[in-house]
Amino acid sequence: MFYKPGYKTRFNIMLKKGNSLCFILSSCFLFVILFFLTSIAFAEMMDPAYEIAVTRAVSKIENADYEGAVNDLEEVLKTRPGDEQATLYLGIALSRLGKRDAEGILKKALSINPGNPVTNLELGIYYFNKSMYGEAGNYLKNTIEVAPNTEFSAKAEEYLRLLKKGGVPKRWALDILIGGQYDSNVVLNPDDNPLPEGVSGKSDWRAVLYLKGGYDLIKSEKAGGSVSYSLYQSLHSKLDDFNITDHLLELKGTYAISSIVNLKGTYSFEHVSVGGDTYDFAHSITPSLIISEGHGLSTIIEYRYRRSHFVDSELFEGNSDRTGSNNLIGISQYIPIGNSVIFKVGYSYDMDSTREDYWDYSGNKGIAGLQFNLPSNIYLALTGEYYNKDYEGINPIEGKEREDKVSTASISGTKMLSDSYGITIGELYTRNKSNIEAYDYKRSITSLFFSARF
Repeated sequence: MFYKPGYKTRFNIMLKKGNSLCFILSSCFLFVILFFLTSIAFAEMMDPAYEIAVTRAVSKIENADYEGAVNDLEEVLKTRPGDEQATLYLGIALSRLGKRDAEGILKKALSINPGNPVTNLELGIYYFNKSMYGEAGNYLKNTIEVAPNTEFSAKAEEYLRLLKKGGVPKRWALDILIGGQYDSNVVLNPDDNPLPEGVSGKSDWRAVLYLKGGYDLIKSEKAGGSVSYSLYQSLHSKLDDFNITDHLLELKGTYAISSIVNLKGTYSFEHVSVGGDTYDFAHSITPSLIISEGHGLSTIIEYRYRRSHFVDSELFEGNSDRTGSNNLIGISQYIPIGNSVIFKVGYSYDMDSTREDYWDYSGNKGIAGLQFNLPSNIYLALTGEYYNKDYEGINPIEGKEREDKVSTASISGTKMLSDSYGITIGELYTRNKSNIEAYDYKRSITSLFFSARF
């Protein structure tokens, strides 16, 4: 399907990779310096004694020394009687001790800032532990309203599910997605992993089935661990050579370093078949840092290493030339706008290193999106991406280095019929501008899905 590349010295290739690596390291170094200088400037505006006292109290809460935290926070509140942060953490410490005073203290913190998702969540947990499920439900729902799509709303949703099960924890979950799509330019993977470059140019309908089952192995206040398996299957009306079967096994772990910083790690193994033949299989490791700044603001910094093994087949000759590794570093910021809109912005840089240099590339991706939480359990999502990929080797098709500029826009709307069932419609448009005609294409995908969660 592809020809071998023309001559290019390995020295030039190594030089380009070295320059790319220097760019990554320089960017990371600049980010650290800016973060450090900003932290110093911010620290100068703070009361050092106050910050030290509150930090010490939070550390004691994290280490289950609730009595010590109460003593420290009560001292702080003698000089700052209306301080929201000290009042909130005092309420949390008292709640962990099972003290009745926790209710009044947490409500005082809420009166200072009714929009704080942590305070609403802690009140919900307090009432849940007291078996006062009506009150618990109200505050848990408030948490979701003021900070949707955050770790706070996820925790609140978990407690709400427990309420419906009579307060009995459930360690497993099952998601089912079934529906159909119309693709104007067939070749679709369930996510953004690479499939054949140079698409078919043919349109078709397909049925899609997606199943995902997960089980919580570890579940505590500071740590969590889970295992999950998912299956994606597409069945085309005419182009059955492009039917895709995707198996994905994931192991995830989380650890709360502090009240605002969480460490997350994921290992995954994925196997993809196209038209019944193995297309590729891959191992991935993704550590990430999740920073919750408060009021629904959160930042995610992640690194991903992926090792892919592509397999030759009758349909995809020379596919194994793409075997290699990919390194990615990215940062995303989630910003709430009011009580019903979440804005997301992110950037990532990745490098692909393969058996043949004309498949090697470095890529810069920017993403921005808005999610609207509308009345009547309706959710609307708008997303735009721009991905610039510069390939390093001489492409055998036209004898020059390839460059792709991929623009993607999507819109989807979901109507939740109940807590477990929903309907989603969506439209995805992709425009890949390439300096090599074989890879230049337009593509649109229209989707209709029915979802269920148990």
